Amino acid sequence: MNTKKIYNNLMSGVSHFLPFVIGGGILTAMAYLLDVANSSAATFGSSTPLCAWLLNVGSAAMSFMFPILAGYIAYAIGDRPALLLGIVSGVLARDGGSGFLGAILGGFAGGYIILGLKKACAGLPRSLEGIKTLLIFPIAGLLIASLAMVAVNALVEPINSGLTGFLQSLGGTNAVILGAVIGVMLALDLGGPINKTAYLFSVATLTAADGSPIPSVIMASCGCSAMVISTSCAVAATLFPKKFSESLRGAKVGAYIMGLSFFVEGAIPYVMAKPKQILPALCIGAAVTGALIPVFGVTLSAPIGGLETLPLVSNIPMYLLCFAIGVAVAVAIIWFFMRKEPDIEE
Repeated sequence: MNTKKIYNNLMSGVSHFLPFVIGGGILTAMAYLLDVANSSAATFGSSTPLCAWLLNVGSAAMSFMFPILAGYIAYAIGDRPALLLGIVSGVLARDGGSGFLGAILGGFAGGYIILGLKKACAGLPRSLEGIKTLLIFPIAGLLIASLAMVAVNALVEPINSGLTGFLQSLGGTNAVILGAVIGVMLALDLGGPINKTAYLFSVATLTAADGSPIPSVIMASCGCSAMVISTSCAVAATLFPKKFSESLRGAKVGAYIMGLSFFVEGAIPYVMAKPKQILPALCIGAAVTGALIPVFGVTLSAPIGGLETLPLVSNIPMYLLCFAIGVAVAVAIIWFFMRKEPDIEE
């Protein structure tokens, strides 16, 4: 199977779902930022009509991430008939617990199911062309894709649950270790099930045993580490651009925006192109930041990071210092791994 074609199909889904991540995430962050005066209230993020509206719109946009991701992976493979299968598979992945990885698998499954049905129907007479597009592809294809998602969810959801259990087992240990583990998990699959498990675990630490909201060191580790990931790729592409292709040099602006806004998905093109050089560097840089945050006792009181939530950080200078150190570590490792590679002419 052509690796480049798989990569292009995946990036089709990623490029279409990123606006939902960015738009929804920024509006969600704005809701918490504008509601900072009520950060200790149970209604934090939705205490005023404006904040509640922003939170609702942001959440709605974010809820389309997985359906759009899967839909446009499928579309890239099987064209328009595959879009239905991909979108529905993404919804089933989102609601069935398999999340990002399930959506990717569902998108590829939907696309190849349509290719299979097209091949199976190739011998039908032209007069039955309408039956293929109106009945066979949407009905048979959707049934097959949905059955495939039953298997995907059954396989991936226990992995997500196991990862949550692993983090809970670390909850009583040194917060520095837990922060480092959170950082590694955020970088490891760039928005996949491991990343989402670390994020949701961190968000859960914002709630006390009695249900009241509390600032969290672990959420600060999560928020700051996540900023390191995409930003490090952008800084590396800025400092030594000749080591990156033209498309990756062009992707640095988006990576800066996404990194500084807390979203790790801006690193996906870089990791897909150079996984051995980039991914270890991002994991180490994010782990360093995640470990440093508890050392300085920095807390965050919002369930999202990024520069837009700096007013909700207990110690902004130390938060930014931890971020800068993590980026410096990641970029240095990227340079070390890529220093002997031939330059790519512009």
